[in-house]
Amino acid sequence: MTVRPWLLVAMAILATPAWPGAAPVPEPSVADLVRAAGAYVRDYEARFSVLVAEEHYVQEIRRPDSNPTAGNLSRSNPGGGFATGGGVRKRLVLRSDFLIVRLGLGSGWMPFRDTFEVDGRTVADRDDRLARLFLDPTENTFDRASRIMADSTRHNLGSMTRTVNIPTLALMFLHPDLSGRFDYSADGTERIAGQLATRLAFHEIVRPTLIKTTRDRDLPVFGTMWIDPASGTVLKTLMNAADPQVRAVITTAYRKDEAVAFWVPARMDEYYKAGSQVDEFIGVATYGHFRKFTVATDLALRKPQPE
Repeated sequence: MTVRPWLLVAMAILATPAWPGAAPVPEPSVADLVRAAGAYVRDYEARFSVLVAEEHYVQEIRRPDSNPTAGNLSRSNPGGGFATGGGVRKRLVLRSDFLIVRLGLGSGWMPFRDTFEVDGRTVADRDDRLARLFLDPTENTFDRASRIMADSTRHNLGSMTRTVNIPTLALMFLHPDLSGRFDYSADGTERIAGQLATRLAFHEIVRPTLIKTTRDRDLPVFGTMWIDPASGTVLKTLMNAADPQVRAVITTAYRKDEAVAFWVPARMDEYYKAGSQVDEFIGVATYGHFRKFTVATDLALRKPQPE
């Protein structure tokens, strides 16, 4: 699966708490909720150039079985390898530097991974090399960063090509430049991370779709956003991209990070199933050690356009 390049990343701004005894805030309309979330996405675009985090990424290939414990990894086989029966058939643990880079105001965002450890084995020096590329950008910054990311993807489990494993991907669907592609509806309320959130269901209605298969087949997305109606803060997202041949489900939970004063991705859960294959891919990524950088100009950070 591939995703178009204008990946928009938004981290939620801390919501203003209600004062004790304050009158209840009326439930906003769907249009007001989408407008508030879109404004917060756009506001965030101007707040940083490069956001860096450490990603701990557990990947598993599983085979459904009536006995879910069959084939699970044991202490004597911690690195994976195919087991008999169902359950976990292979497991991999990656540690990477994960970057989100602004391409210029109004131009969206681009993610990059630099894997430095695989199953406890060091595969690259941990020296913030991706961050340094964008803090001192040159004309070939994107080419060099893309090569680093391409090299990191070779460590992934399974044969399915996937570029949608981005924790902030679903937030792009709220950006004012893209919100017209979707149909939205309210789906009740729920408490997330101690805050009351409105569930906003979304469904992509425009073709061609934002996400496609590697054979250029449309994969319309649908799912749910959990949004603080008072501020537009996104607390959680669930995204499905599916057709009869392939299915991807990505859920991201957010948390407030004191170091960067934003709500940032805390955990990403993934599920992939391709065609008639029996095995399923399960991924769980957690994020920490966020660092925020700002550069003097974004001119060198613009992604080169094809000629």
